[in-house]
Amino acid sequence: MYTGNKDLLLGIDIGTTGTKCTVYDLNGNIMATAYQDYPMIHKFAGWTEQDPNRWWDCVCTNLRKCFSSGGVDSSRIAAIGLSCTNAICLTDENGQVFHNAIGLHDRRSGAQVAWLEEKLGAARIRELSANKLAMGSCALSSIRWIMDNYPQLIKPGCKFLSPSGFIVKRLTGEFSINTSRVDLACVGNIYTGDLEQEILSRAEVPAWLLPKVYRANEIVGTVTRAAAEQTGLALGTPVTAGSVDTVSATLGAGALYAGDLAITIGSSGRLCYVSTSPNFDDRLINAHTINDNYLIIQTTNNAGISLRWFKDTFGQAVFAKGAPVDGNIYEGINLAAASVPAGANGMIYLPYLSGEKSPIWDSNARGVFFNIGLDASFGSFARAVMEGVALSIRDCASIVTANISGDQPIPLGGGAANSRVWCQIFADVLGRPIQRLKNSETETLGDIIIAADAVGLPCIPKDFGKTLATDSETLYPNKDHTDVYDELFLKYKKLYESIRPLYIR
Repeated sequence: MYTGNKDLLLGIDIGTTGTKCTVYDLNGNIMATAYQDYPMIHKFAGWTEQDPNRWWDCVCTNLRKCFSSGGVDSSRIAAIGLSCTNAICLTDENGQVFHNAIGLHDRRSGAQVAWLEEKLGAARIRELSANKLAMGSCALSSIRWIMDNYPQLIKPGCKFLSPSGFIVKRLTGEFSINTSRVDLACVGNIYTGDLEQEILSRAEVPAWLLPKVYRANEIVGTVTRAAAEQTGLALGTPVTAGSVDTVSATLGAGALYAGDLAITIGSSGRLCYVSTSPNFDDRLINAHTINDNYLIIQTTNNAGISLRWFKDTFGQAVFAKGAPVDGNIYEGINLAAASVPAGANGMIYLPYLSGEKSPIWDSNARGVFFNIGLDASFGSFARAVMEGVALSIRDCASIVTANISGDQPIPLGGGAANSRVWCQIFADVLGRPIQRLKNSETETLGDIIIAADAVGLPCIPKDFGKTLATDSETLYPNKDHTDVYDELFLKYKKLYESIRPLYIR
C-alpha cells in the first residue's frame, strides 16, 4: 500500500487534559508538533467529563499549526495513527454527540458496576475479558449509566465511541473501535479481541450500539474531502484504527517483545510489561498489542495529573510575583523539588485525588499530604508529589516483582520524562536504572509505528521505539536515596491502610 513519495507520518493522541498532533519523518525525527489543552468538566461531585467537539477542534487547530508554522506539506503524510484516553460518548448515526463524554476519573456509575457484577458475576467478567469493571475507566459501566439515564437517546444508528473512534469518524466517516479499547471497556473476549456476545447480552447492551472492531494496525478508511478542508490533511490519507494510549506509549518506549517493560507517566501512571498470555490477577489490566502479544498494565489514576493539579492550585500563586525559569512554571517546580532532600523532609503524599486503580482499586480513596511540619516549604510539597507518584508505581511493581527483577534500565516516557529530577526520583524509589527517553511523546511515536505497519513502511519496524530508546539518558539509583525510600515506602503503605476505613462512604 505504501507509495514511495510519502515520507512523513502523523500521530494523534487524545488525552485526558489535552490533544497532541505530531508529524514525524521516517527516521523518527519530529518535523512539527502542536498541543491544545482543555479542562475536565465537573458538573457534579464525582463527575468528570470531556467535550468531544473540543477534541475535534483541537485536532483541527493542531494540524493547521503543523502545516502552516511547522512548514509541513500534508501530501507527504503516508498514514495517520491515533491513540486516546479512557472516555465514552454516544453519537447519532452521523457521529454527532448527544452529550459530553464520560471520562477516566468519573465516579457516577457505582450502581451500574454493582448491577453488572450481579448480572454477569465479577469472576465471569474476568474470565472472558481478563479485566475488571470499574467506574470511569471501564466503558461498560458508563455505557449502562447512559442507557439507564437517557433511554430516549438509544436509537438504531447510534454508536458509543471512544475519543479515537470519534476522531476516526470525523476523519473518515467510518465508525470503529480498536481491539485494545474493546479489552479495557470489558466488552470483548481477551483471546479473540472481538466483542463478547455473552457480556453484551447479559449486560443488555445491543451489539449494534458498538462499532465494527478493528486491529490497531488496520486501516479504517481515508481522509474525506470535508475532513481535508477542516484539517488541511490531504484527501485520501489512510487512517488506522489506533489503540489505547497506554498500548501506543509502551510501544513507543520500545516495549514490544515478551518480558519488555516500560513506564509511562502522563495524566495517569502506567507500569506495563509484555506477555505472551493474559494475566488474570484481578489487580491487573490486559490489552492486545500489535504483534499478537498482551500488554499487562498496572495503572494509577493520578500521576502527571497530580503535578498539574499542584501547579494549577499552588504554582500559579507562588510564581505570580516572579516568573519561574523561562516563564515555565513546571521548571520552577522542578527546581523547587530538587532543592529538597530525598524524603521531602518526612512528608508523604498519597496520589489518590480521584480514587485509585492498581494496586488498591479503591474508588473512595482521596489524596493526602501527611506529616507537614513548620519547616515544610513549597519545594517540600512539590517533591512529595513527585515521590508519592513514584511510590504508587513501586506499589504496582510489587504485584509482579518477577517481571521487573534485574538491573536493565526501564524506559520512562510521558510528560515526566521532561523532568530530570522526577526521573531520578523514579530511579531511586524503584532501585532500578531509568532510561529517560529523549522523545517523551511516546504515545504519538507509538501511533506512527502502528501507522507505518498498517501501510507497510519497511523502514519503520515494530521495534522502532526500542532503537530510538538507545539514544536516551540513563539515570542510576543513588544508594543513599534508595535507603530513604525503602523506609518511606513502608510508611506510605501503612498510611493508606491506617486511613482506609475513613474513606468508606
